[in-house]
Amino acid sequence: MAIIPLLAILLLTLLSLALPWRLTSIISSIRNTNFSLIEWPVLGVLPGLLWNAWTDNLHGAADRTLKETGGTFVFKGPWFANMDFIASSDPLNAHHIFSKSYAKYRKGQDFKAIFEFLGEGIFNVDGEAWKFQRQLLHSILNNEELQNHMTTTLKLKMETTLFPVLDARAGAEVDMQEVAKMFMFDNICLWVLGFDPGYLSVDGRSETFPYDKAFEEIFEAVIYRHIVPRGVWEFQKRFGIGSEKKISHSTKVLDEFIYNAIRIKKQEMQKEEQGQQLDMLTQLMIAGQKGESSDKSLRDMVFTLIAAGKDTLSSTLSWLLWLVATHPDVEKKILEEIERETAMAGRQESGVFMIDKDEMNRLVYLHAIICETLRLYPPAPFELRCAIEDDMLPSGHLIHKGTRILFSIYSMGRMEEIWGKDCMEFKPERWISEQGSLIHIPSYKFINFLAGPRYCLGKSLSFMQLKFIVSTLLWNYKFDMAEGQIVKPFPSTMLTMENGLKMRVSKRDV
Repeated sequence: MAIIPLLAILLLTLLSLALPWRLTSIISSIRNTNFSLIEWPVLGVLPGLLWNAWTDNLHGAADRTLKETGGTFVFKGPWFANMDFIASSDPLNAHHIFSKSYAKYRKGQDFKAIFEFLGEGIFNVDGEAWKFQRQLLHSILNNEELQNHMTTTLKLKMETTLFPVLDARAGAEVDMQEVAKMFMFDNICLWVLGFDPGYLSVDGRSETFPYDKAFEEIFEAVIYRHIVPRGVWEFQKRFGIGSEKKISHSTKVLDEFIYNAIRIKKQEMQKEEQGQQLDMLTQLMIAGQKGESSDKSLRDMVFTLIAAGKDTLSSTLSWLLWLVATHPDVEKKILEEIERETAMAGRQESGVFMIDKDEMNRLVYLHAIICETLRLYPPAPFELRCAIEDDMLPSGHLIHKGTRILFSIYSMGRMEEIWGKDCMEFKPERWISEQGSLIHIPSYKFINFLAGPRYCLGKSLSFMQLKFIVSTLLWNYKFDMAEGQIVKPFPSTMLTMENGLKMRVSKRDV
């Protein structure tokens, strides 16, 4: 009987290897068929997972299944694979897991194994290691001088690179998702590492730039670690095949990039004439001088900061540009707010108009647009936890020690119980009160930045950057969708667009 699990693992390995081949010439006519995650004998829900991953509809399938089961269901994997877990989008369960009974739930060893490339970064650790990193990052991120430095570098990068790129391609078709990815990678490297790698450039250097593509390949490939038995991807990893080959190669590429940045930074800090820099790596090294800070620990923290910062912002910016371009009334309202609440109309710097930092708080409607974009298209569409003791969820589901829980942030943003019957509509007004102020939504209902002790430290900085970028982009340029563009989510651990975001960019008269 022992041969049966082995044969099943080999079969699933072959299936997972076949998924990326996209044999559209054979069965393209049935790839648009949608299936909920129904349970099959022996194989459990795995066939539905594999099918929906292959048809690029994984998040939609999870959303449908959660709605059909009342917001929480028991995921049954193959009987031989130890893949059972609880999937939920119930806000009461969220409040229980992330806040009220936080001590009973951790990331767990499975999470750490899946995201092993993050090392001992803050997203991958629990206990004292997590507390230390959170306190360290909290003190650095709340440094006003560092925040001002971030705004300065962001403004400079937009003036010297982003706008020249858009001007050079004015009237032509531009993949704004790719532009957003390149711009955000350069920006996060400036802020975290202290140098600009120049990924986004007018001369098209991106074709030979491997580093951001390495991050992208990792997060696209790692989705299969979530949907196939651990034995399958560990088998692939051991023999260096399939998606595991991509993860291994891309991790080595990024390690070389980051360790080289650490080496250069140490050389700079040893020079007496070198003034103190305000990038995150410098601050982490200064803090590390008070204790033990190895190159490996610096690598893990930097790797996590870059991965988190670039993808969340580029994803949100891409979805926001698409939503605004397809909702002209929203575009009109934000332009009216910018003109009304800022001095943008009377300010010109280096040929472009930019908002002042102090004016950002007055852009209530833009803030609502960002929130509404995050609700419908969260950059990180799900979150994993593992129970470290027996428990009972508010939904009535019994949790045993070791039970894994996948919380669907994507599905939660589409729940009628929270957002009303128009929950599938893009409606920024739902975030604004009759008095014109922002409506506070409890974090356990809008859990994009998590809740409880692990609440995202970078939330305010993310909104600040997005407000700065979006207001400047929309005021200076008009973005129209290219003909025939089909926009839909790609099944990855980061919510990106499968076909990119093809748009025509034109200079706006201001």
